[in-house]
Amino acid sequence: MRSVAKQPIEEPRSRRGTPVWELARLYPTQGHWSEEAYLAIHTNQLVEFNRGVLEFLEMPTRLHQLIVAFLYRHLFAFIQERKLGEVHFAPLRIRVAPDTIREPDVVFVSKKRLPKDKTVPPHGADLVIEVVSPSEESRKRDLIEKRRDYARAGISEYWIVDPESFTITVLALHGTKYEQAGKYKAGQTAASKLLPGFGIDVTEALSAD
Repeated sequence: MRSVAKQPIEEPRSRRGTPVWELARLYPTQGHWSEEAYLAIHTNQLVEFNRGVLEFLEMPTRLHQLIVAFLYRHLFAFIQERKLGEVHFAPLRIRVAPDTIREPDVVFVSKKRLPKDKTVPPHGADLVIEVVSPSEESRKRDLIEKRRDYARAGISEYWIVDPESFTITVLALHGTKYEQAGKYKAGQTAASKLLPGFGIDVTEALSAD
């Protein structure tokens, strides 16, 4: 049987109204990005660095941002009153592995973890919160991939706030893996194991009232 020679794949050329493909070829291919190149990106688009791959997070909705603001205000007030460290909201780069940097929606970093250089990403965190976006890719990232990454980074607590199921799941680190400390629904208060006394009313948070 005579073999058929493969035809070379013709690379796209930019035209008016299309992306500038030629410019894109000046950048590394996915899987070959360095951390230095990633950190040099300046954009209002949320971009995470995962083992040489750039992951572009979907643009948050107004509801998503209202929920994040609610969570941030309550956690910030709790931490500030007790002078335990810093609370931030995305975009803020958090190193979770030598080759992985994430941008949690809300993050608490205790004083002992804060680097002296305020221009470099903190190494890990103590508590992170993700508000799940509706796309299948985002749900997989928050429910599976980030759960794995945050556990490997030794982050003591991970909150998954899911507007679709109207629940808040609190995961507590046991050894190298998370165990569910509680899954809270409407009418209940999600409670932290790491921060005794800190809780969030599920209905208020997910209604963004």
